[in-house]
Amino acid sequence: MTWFQAVGGDQDADARGALVRVLTADRSRTAGAGVYLSGRTLLTCAHVVNAALGEQMFSARDPGAVTLGVSFPVLSPAEIRQARLVAWIPPRSHLRGPVTDGSLRWEGDLAVLELGEEPPPPVGPVRWLEMARGQEVRAWYGGGQAFSYADVRVAAYDDGVGYLDGQLSGAAVDEGYSGGPLWCAADGAAVGLVMGRITAPGHALSAQHTVRRSWGLGWQSVLLELRHANALPEGHLAGLTHRRTVAHDPGSGADLRSGPDLDADSVETVRDMMVGPLHLLLGDPAARAAHATALATELGLRAPADGTAPSVAELADLLTRTDRALPTLAEALAPVVADDPRCRGELDRLLALGRMTNAARLLSVAEHRLVRAKFEHLCRLDPGLLPRSATAALPYLELPRSLQAARLAPAAVAGVLAELETWAGDCSPVPDETPRLPALLRVVEYVAAETGGLACRALQDWSGRVATRLGIHASALRERRADAERWSQRASTAGARILVELERHAKDPAGHFRCAVWRLRADGSAARAVPRTDRPRTGHEIARLVREVAGGTEGAEHGVVLVAVSVPPDALELPVDEWDGAGLDEYIPAPLGEDFHLILRCPALRRRSRTGAADLTRRWNARHRGEALRADRAVGGRAGLIGLLKTTHRDTARVLLQGTAVQRGELLPVCLVMGVPIVLWDRASQECGPGLDAVGTDGPVDGLPERVRHFRVRAYADMVTPARPTLVWEDAEMPLPDELQLADPAEGLARPADGPDTTEQAI
Repeated sequence: MTWFQAVGGDQDADARGALVRVLTADRSRTAGAGVYLSGRTLLTCAHVVNAALGEQMFSARDPGAVTLGVSFPVLSPAEIRQARLVAWIPPRSHLRGPVTDGSLRWEGDLAVLELGEEPPPPVGPVRWLEMARGQEVRAWYGGGQAFSYADVRVAAYDDGVGYLDGQLSGAAVDEGYSGGPLWCAADGAAVGLVMGRITAPGHALSAQHTVRRSWGLGWQSVLLELRHANALPEGHLAGLTHRRTVAHDPGSGADLRSGPDLDADSVETVRDMMVGPLHLLLGDPAARAAHATALATELGLRAPADGTAPSVAELADLLTRTDRALPTLAEALAPVVADDPRCRGELDRLLALGRMTNAARLLSVAEHRLVRAKFEHLCRLDPGLLPRSATAALPYLELPRSLQAARLAPAAVAGVLAELETWAGDCSPVPDETPRLPALLRVVEYVAAETGGLACRALQDWSGRVATRLGIHASALRERRADAERWSQRASTAGARILVELERHAKDPAGHFRCAVWRLRADGSAARAVPRTDRPRTGHEIARLVREVAGGTEGAEHGVVLVAVSVPPDALELPVDEWDGAGLDEYIPAPLGEDFHLILRCPALRRRSRTGAADLTRRWNARHRGEALRADRAVGGRAGLIGLLKTTHRDTARVLLQGTAVQRGELLPVCLVMGVPIVLWDRASQECGPGLDAVGTDGPVDGLPERVRHFRVRAYADMVTPARPTLVWEDAEMPLPDELQLADPAEGLARPADGPDTTEQAI
């Protein structure tokens, strides 16, 4: 038994610390079992989810983002937690059709659940190994009772399925066991999931009948199903195995995982080449013991507590066969050797050897955990962020299919990271023959630049630490960071610009407005598109006018058109973005806020300050500096906000209003009179709260109208989401309607002022 197999460790440990109980909808019964993977991720069977929801056992219908009640038997049974379904792989027959009742075998049948927060100890992940014939394994009922264990043997392993035979004593695998881990005590690892049983006949048994035979899905098959569905959770699951390198031998220590593409001889060659650098870096047994113990903890392995150190050969063997072992060790060694060129060179040599094994991966356990959590959070806020950042960061590479889509689900992040980790660095020159910047780090830099704010700094700090550990020259990272920043500052309104002025007369019917529309040309001149008339129009009619004008405006084909609507002070809560300009014969709705960068302006309030124009210009020019000011009850009302905007936030260009309509009505005029050019709020909000955090208010400023448009598309489609963002965007360089110098005074005036114009005839 090797040092990393815990000489003197706990030989009685099993998988009950990771066992999950999945409850029925009324929480009165156990629907089945599951297993805790890592972080906030759980794994169970799809048919267990169906049982919990009261659906037919083999229903293939995706339940959507349902929430189930779960508990951990190692904790108090009363501690029921909520877990959301994030990945669904339905049961299917081998012909990829539906599974019929009475089937003895099926495929798929997996579900990934996500907790709201990580569970406390003693809940913890288990180590995973491949399933193999001859393993003695144990399963537990979902409730986790100590007496509920069922011992079986993998009598046959065929096409990803292990057939499990149990003796006619003790408990048998039965209902309520599905989805639970199959624990192999000899290996100290889980090797698969319980799936089903082969039921004995209802009449009297004969010697020809099968008794106590069940079956489970091997861990290698589970991984394959999750990868195909882009639902692979944590990429650094403790003990993650690609294949065994030798026949099963419980005492040999050879069951540690190996790289997927190297034969045993190649792995041994790389291992032998690692011994030299390791002797120089960790020749001192005390230092080797300390680093090896910390490494074992990170990898989910057990280390002896007697103060001994593994041999250098044992450590080298671990580094060549265990996912993320080498970068995790390098992460700890990098600060130690930073000032020693010779040791730094040996560490670089070690990392270069590791890249030959495929087991090392690019990121350490901690690095992977952090970036995965960050990306999953950002994907919840903006599903399109990672695909568009990767497209810009890697323009000459064919991206994974998941990154070619417009949206990326959080459950797919782990799979995307796993693929990006394998891609080589960019082809730009690097100084002193230092390593090239990996593709993944370049993508991280672009995501950071597009996100902005604290999230940007956190990702850049992470990227800097990883680059330092890899020995990447600082100038290479700075160059890619500058590229990302230039990309993030691209103009978000590359298309045409249209100005709309709304007026409301006292005698006009409710919901009707007078309007005029202008086109802004590329040279800054304006052309009247719809003359002001005395006829009040509905929001639908105005939306139709705007759509018609936008379609014929110069530059409309180059990007999303910006529509700036000037409104009187009492119309700032007007739902202009929801006005639908679709015709009766159109199939798809066309709210202005979905199709255009719809922004509001209020010149009447700006002009109520003698310094309003200067304030606006100063703040607008400073819009790329600083973060948004969140204005809610904490600012101290109107007087408190005035004080902030006069002192510590004198150059602030962005304000996020939070609170009720009454509170916003007090604070919004202060912002606009004092020249704040960008103000965002949720007009549907009745209480103080984050509300619009998903818009990314601290992201790149010029991309805010586009992020608001994306948010509106999602919010309008989701009947549960009440948020309705309103954006005031007072571009100091964009003229107001009464400041326009018309390029062609005759355009739009050839007809009598009270006659119908061409655009109106299309309505």
